[in-house]
Amino acid sequence: MADPRNEIYQRLCDAKFDFATMLEGAADAGMLARQRVLIEKLEQDLHAEEQRIAAEDKMLRDDPKVGRIDGAWPAPGRGDESAAPPLPGLPPLPSRTRTALGRLYPQAGGDPERRAEQWRGVLAAVLGGQPMHPAVLAATATEGLPSDGGFVVTAEVAAGVMTRAIEGSVFARIGVPVVPMTSDERVANALDDADETDDAEAAVKADWKEEASEATAQVVKVRQVKLRARKLLVLATASNELAEDASDYVTALEAALARAIGKKFDRALLSGTGAGQPLGVLNAPATIVVTKESGQPAATFKWENATKMWSRLAPGSHEQAWWLIHPTVLPQALSMSLTIGTGGTQPRGVFEAGGPTGYLLLGRPALITSRVKALGSKGDVVLLDPSQLVLGVRRAIAIERSEQALFTSDRLAIRGKFRGDGQPFWDKARTLPESGGTVSPYVVMEAR
Repeated sequence: MADPRNEIYQRLCDAKFDFATMLEGAADAGMLARQRVLIEKLEQDLHAEEQRIAAEDKMLRDDPKVGRIDGAWPAPGRGDESAAPPLPGLPPLPSRTRTALGRLYPQAGGDPERRAEQWRGVLAAVLGGQPMHPAVLAATATEGLPSDGGFVVTAEVAAGVMTRAIEGSVFARIGVPVVPMTSDERVANALDDADETDDAEAAVKADWKEEASEATAQVVKVRQVKLRARKLLVLATASNELAEDASDYVTALEAALARAIGKKFDRALLSGTGAGQPLGVLNAPATIVVTKESGQPAATFKWENATKMWSRLAPGSHEQAWWLIHPTVLPQALSMSLTIGTGGTQPRGVFEAGGPTGYLLLGRPALITSRVKALGSKGDVVLLDPSQLVLGVRRAIAIERSEQALFTSDRLAIRGKFRGDGQPFWDKARTLPESGGTVSPYVVMEAR
């Protein structure tokens, strides 16, 4: 005859699991209250059944000639002295498990009461959610079968957490300079040197003079670059059980929060509006947008596009520039060709092997990144000099844990926070002497 406690215990475990799932899914208060009532009812039923069986066990101990008819626990003195006696509140174990426990803990002796007292902690730990002793698992080899006692073994949470290949922060990789911010704002003075006509520098020009002649005093044009500490915030939760059973999961989650902040900051530095967030390169006044070729098909990137972008890069930036290219541009970039009159085309193997990313375009590193726009959009290919961007950090990325914030639901709160800003250093494109054309350290392709 089956022990009724098995079914009640299994239903109780299911109810508690459902309750934990509701908490993770932020169920409403009514659902949670009804589930608590169900759990309390099952606990009362289990307690009542324990009381009934405890009374039966007492009767059996008082009359050794009578044996337990359900076969779950042999009666004391009935020939299986190594088996565990019935323990109120715990479902019965199969005979092989009881025999294995008897071999592991022979010091428990033959007295049923003494044996129950010494084994109670061992079995309660197993049934209470702790992993079963490996020797017991080896002795039973049936942890997956509920009918063989498999329900007493808590499923092991994988120690490691699998993650996909991770794309690091774009601006950290290309070496954008970072300045500390000791307050909410930082103002940097800079020369206003956008106009180089007549070889002027910040409106100051040098003149050839005769011996002993005087120089004319000139006023240097100055501008300001303002950085304001803007906050990025992300919050995640995990059950305390998961945090206890899989510490690597929490570590991986914290790393994911840091990467989420890095992604958002990267995206703002490329396409931010400057309103409540950094001003991105795509929206900067100094950015030069290169037009497509006459008759160029939509969603293409040609060799002529690359060379014209290169020609608009400010002198002094060619030695430090980086290409940022969206993955959808790669098929176009890898098959670039140069038209030669009416005689055909010459393939251009422009993505040479080498450099820190494995790709070089016109001798400078090309970083393939999802942070820029997709093929055909403005900004799917960006050419920039990272030394001409400035990042201010008021508070570096901080990951904090709290067990009190979600105390009532027994969950761990994990928060990521960052305060900082980023701005292009140039406020306008520079006018070149002689040609009158403009150049900039930030060059992008227009939509096409």
